[in-house]
Amino acid sequence: MIRITDETMQPFEKEHIDMVRKAAPECTLFLKRDGTLPLDAPCRVALYGSGARKTIKGGTGSGDVNVRHFVTIEEGLQKAGFEITTKKWLDDYDALLVRRRAEFVGQVQEEARQLGVNPVMYCMGKVMPEPEYEFALDAEGELAVYALARISGEGADRTMVAGDISLSETEIRDILALNKKYDKFVLVLNVGGMVDLEPVIDVKNVLLLGQLGTPTGDVLADLLLGKSYPSGKLAMTWAPIGKYASTKGFGDMDDTLYTEGIYVGYRYFDTVHEKPDFPFGYGLSYTDFEMAVKDTVVEAGKITVTVEVRNTGTFAGKEVVQIYYSAPAEKLDKPYQELAAFGKTEELRPGDCASVMLCFDIVDMVSYDTELSSYILESGEYVIRVGNSSADTTPCCKVVLDETAVIKKVKNICPGCTFKDFVPGKETDTSSETIKDKNAADIPVYRIWAKDMPQEIVVYDEMPRELAGNACT
Repeated sequence: MIRITDETMQPFEKEHIDMVRKAAPECTLFLKRDGTLPLDAPCRVALYGSGARKTIKGGTGSGDVNVRHFVTIEEGLQKAGFEITTKKWLDDYDALLVRRRAEFVGQVQEEARQLGVNPVMYCMGKVMPEPEYEFALDAEGELAVYALARISGEGADRTMVAGDISLSETEIRDILALNKKYDKFVLVLNVGGMVDLEPVIDVKNVLLLGQLGTPTGDVLADLLLGKSYPSGKLAMTWAPIGKYASTKGFGDMDDTLYTEGIYVGYRYFDTVHEKPDFPFGYGLSYTDFEMAVKDTVVEAGKITVTVEVRNTGTFAGKEVVQIYYSAPAEKLDKPYQELAAFGKTEELRPGDCASVMLCFDIVDMVSYDTELSSYILESGEYVIRVGNSSADTTPCCKVVLDETAVIKKVKNICPGCTFKDFVPGKETDTSSETIKDKNAADIPVYRIWAKDMPQEIVVYDEMPRELAGNACT
């Protein structure tokens, strides 16, 4: 570790910031777009929202880092030549936030006192929800930006209240009003996790900017002006909070019971046929793409899929090819599909195409059998799928295993659970018969044999001391 005492920014610091600024757009994505962006040149912008000046570069606790200077959204736009026409609104919001934060801290400290607990530990992870306010939206501009910010980190779950996971009534009101008033409007999400966007789902443009460290404001300016383009994908499913299998017991400070079992995220939504607002793996750029499977190979214990991607739009961009598999559910519960591999193309200009070759091991499709204390491949059909999100996949081949194979024999050493995991009903059956898509009839079929699968037996020399006497059989 190097301790820097010089107040002057060092060359390597500038180099690292430039690297982040260049790479960060690859982590951003549009949830919605109407084609009015990017802009040809800087313009007057009506900038609103909690993230305009109070832009969040990272999470709380270990999710944050000290920096010499951090570029807010307001500063980034101004540096790029935009004229901010909402200074009064931003000043009024700043003053309100100071008052509300003082009230919030006092309230939390009083709760700690009444509970008789250490106020420092009690405050850990607690985040003030966004306050309600009554400020006029009367500024002019050729573009309106509403920067919605949310912070979170270690120490506590986020809360299912207005101003956190849910939008506040004020935010809903202002976002919808701006979307109606301006021909060019973008809702910018300066967030580190999901926000329930159901009340504003019809907004023209929604950009998931994220929390990108020091140059966050600069990155947004680059994106709006087309100096860079989004090419990221969602790493989680976005849906109204009540639709998640894990909602029950969320936020419990004493115990978190992961009753969703194997049905985490998209595995749940895809299996029970619950349509989210935005699926896992989803993300829009400034252009569009087409995919075509060119080859599938199953040999040497691996599955290889080659996909050709073509840029069919009018802007440069990159696309992410995703490979999923649907496993037979004979003895064990299985989700409808699971992600097996993914890869991003090189930059494609309009009309360009490129091939992406993705490969994964057959044994990556194992499931854990508690009764056998083993990772197994069940006999039957494994349907391999290609797509650009979990909600948009097409079968490209089938792999048929002749009989169940035990891949890794282990030992159950952890105590059993006191609750039952979620299991889908018959209406959401994921057996090998139900995963046979109508459009999967003519795809290649590869046969593999259990006798050819690798086998491993894990030998435990000594049981961990903390688990001795509590082992499961």
